[in-house]
Amino acid sequence: MKSGKLSRLIATPDRPIFLRGEIWVAPEILSANGFSQSPNGLSEMASSVGADICFFPWHHSLLPSDLKDLGLLAHHSSLDFALTVDGPFQCLSRKGNLLSILEEIRRRPLNLQEQLAKETEKIVEELRWMKEFGVQLVILCDDIAHKGGLYFSPQDFRKWLLPFYQILVSEISSDKLALGWHSDGDVTSVLSDLVNCGYRFFSLEPECVDLLGFKRSYGHRVTLIGGIRTVWLIQKQLDRGMQQECLHEIKNLAEEGGFILASCSGLFNLESHPILKEIYFLTENILIRNSI
Repeated sequence: MKSGKLSRLIATPDRPIFLRGEIWVAPEILSANGFSQSPNGLSEMASSVGADICFFPWHHSLLPSDLKDLGLLAHHSSLDFALTVDGPFQCLSRKGNLLSILEEIRRRPLNLQEQLAKETEKIVEELRWMKEFGVQLVILCDDIAHKGGLYFSPQDFRKWLLPFYQILVSEISSDKLALGWHSDGDVTSVLSDLVNCGYRFFSLEPECVDLLGFKRSYGHRVTLIGGIRTVWLIQKQLDRGMQQECLHEIKNLAEEGGFILASCSGLFNLESHPILKEIYFLTENILIRNSI
């Protein structure tokens, strides 16, 4: 039986609900810690660290019937069920390379627009499946920035990408499926566009974006997924000072309302699994205080 906490977070985003769940776990992390490199291993790993949500990566080769199997895996471990889906820009990046896409914006923008439209159409169809199978939360992953800012100007983002994000939001019903957005890097310059577009959940790097300031600016209109800094996860163990820093930052974020604790860039270091368990354990009292 699933926990149901995610349903309450979606329904009442102004409540101080505190959940935990990783949006991306490298296959090597699973096998290094005795789990299979499969959806089953992913759900077992999530349960082992005390997560509330299991985020499964959605691949465009999967079928609607696979959604039911993924949901059953999560619910069997008393986990809520969510998905990460490549966005239109990410899909093009995987097919070619980033530099060629940026060149398309400059030289052949109409060609780029056609490509983005095709990728968006595929994602729209998959979102419809997901609504039918009761998926509650989908995180659209589009890495469009580095630590210094966007790969292109905010004006180009609004012209070439934002219209397709608006199409995706228009395809879902907020009472059935919440849509979130993830990007690495500093995306501060376009966050207001995404909030106004209708995205509710945001997975952002704390090293690049002022998470607390962002949350305080938009209140219950946004739910943060993140808060775990990469520097914490690459330690062999957390010293006392780092533990206090970790608790202080996470407590401040949790007190602002709906919040899902996670690493933004994912688990990639082979030693990150025990550190993640430690961070989850350290935040247990925050979780208890913010449980409903």
